[in-house]
Amino acid sequence: MTNSIQTKVTIIGAGPSGLGCAALLKKMGIQEKDMIILDKNEVGSSFEAWPKQMKMITPSFPSNGYHQTDLNAITPDSSPAFSLGSEHPSGAQYASYLRNIAKLYELNVRENTVVTEIKPTPSNTFYVHTDNQTKIHTQFVIWAGGEYFFPNKNSFTGSELCIHNSDVYSWDEFEQDEYTVIGCYESGVDAAYHLAKRGKKVTILDEGNPDQGSTYDPSRVLSPFTASRLASLSDLGLVTLETGFKVDSISSTQDGYELISDSGNKHHSPTTPINCTGFITHLGPAQELFDTGEEGFPVLNMFDESTKYRNIFLSGPKLKHGDILLCFIYKFRGRFARPCSIIGAELELDTSVLQEYQQAGMLLDDLTCCEEQECIC
Repeated sequence: MTNSIQTKVTIIGAGPSGLGCAALLKKMGIQEKDMIILDKNEVGSSFEAWPKQMKMITPSFPSNGYHQTDLNAITPDSSPAFSLGSEHPSGAQYASYLRNIAKLYELNVRENTVVTEIKPTPSNTFYVHTDNQTKIHTQFVIWAGGEYFFPNKNSFTGSELCIHNSDVYSWDEFEQDEYTVIGCYESGVDAAYHLAKRGKKVTILDEGNPDQGSTYDPSRVLSPFTASRLASLSDLGLVTLETGFKVDSISSTQDGYELISDSGNKHHSPTTPINCTGFITHLGPAQELFDTGEEGFPVLNMFDESTKYRNIFLSGPKLKHGDILLCFIYKFRGRFARPCSIIGAELELDTSVLQEYQQAGMLLDDLTCCEEQECIC
C-alpha cells in the first residue's frame, strides 16, 4: 500500500549541501511539516565511507568570531574546527559534525530511504517515489545527492580489475610491498601518501594536465595540503611519478597486471591497481530532469535551477556555471542562498536571514569574482 505525503520542499541527500540548504530554510522559518529530507543511507554517510585515514583537504579554523567562517562549515554559526578540534577533519569526524548540525536545527532526516523516481507534473510540482512505498507530492525539490557513491569505475578497458579508492576501508589492509596508483589528483596522492607512509613502494600513473599550470582555480589544481604531502614523499624514496601515462587498458597476467597507455607504453603492477580517477556526474533519478552541458555537468539557471523543469534545484559538488566549478564545500555553500531565496519568497518565509549569510561570506551571487584567481604575490 502506497503512503502519500503532501509537503512543500523535499531535499534529497543529507550531506553538507542538503543539510546546509535545510538549515537555511529552518532559519527562514519553514515549518517541519513543510520540509522533508531524504537520504538513501544515513546523515553524512558519504564521509563515513571515506578511507579511514582520509582527511579534508581544506583547513578548518575557529575564526567565526572574526567574521571569517570556517571553510568547512555549512552554516554561519558553526565551526568543525571548534567542535571537532581538528584542522583537517577525517570523514568520520566530519560526519559527526553533520549529525550535530541536523540535531541543532532539528532537521528530521528520513534515513535509509531510496528515491526511485521523481515525476514532474504539468503544474510544476513533483511526485517523489521511494523504495518504502511512499509517494511525496512536493512543490520544490533540491537534489543534493553528492558524488561519492558514483565512482568513476569505467574510464578504461579492464577497470573492473582495479580497486577504486572509494572502496578502500583502511590503507592498513594493504599488506603487499608494491602498488600502482592510477591518477595523481587529490585521491591519488592521498593513496600514495598513506601507502608510502606504511613502507610500500608506489608508482603513480598521471595522465598529465598541460593546462594545470595556467589556472588559478583550486578545483583544478592540487590543494596546498595535498601538494605539500606529495612533495614530502620524495624524502621517503618510495614513490615514482610517471607522467603522460593515460591508462587505456588493463589485463591480468600470471604475475600481476599489465597496464597500457593510450600511446602504447606499458607498466607492470604485481598487485591490484588502485583506481583514483574520481567520480562521475550522475544525479540518480533526477538525471532526466536536467539538461546536460559540457563534460556532462547539469545545465542550471542563475538560481541553480534546472533549465528543463521549474522548481527543481541542484546543490553540491556538481554545481558548474560556465568554466566555474563549485565542487568544494566552501564554494557550493555560497550557493545555498540561491534556491532557498526562491523557495523562501514563494513560501513567504523570512528572507532577511540571507543578510547573515552575506555577512558570513556565504552568499555568492556574482560568479565573475571567481573567474580570475591570480594573486599579486
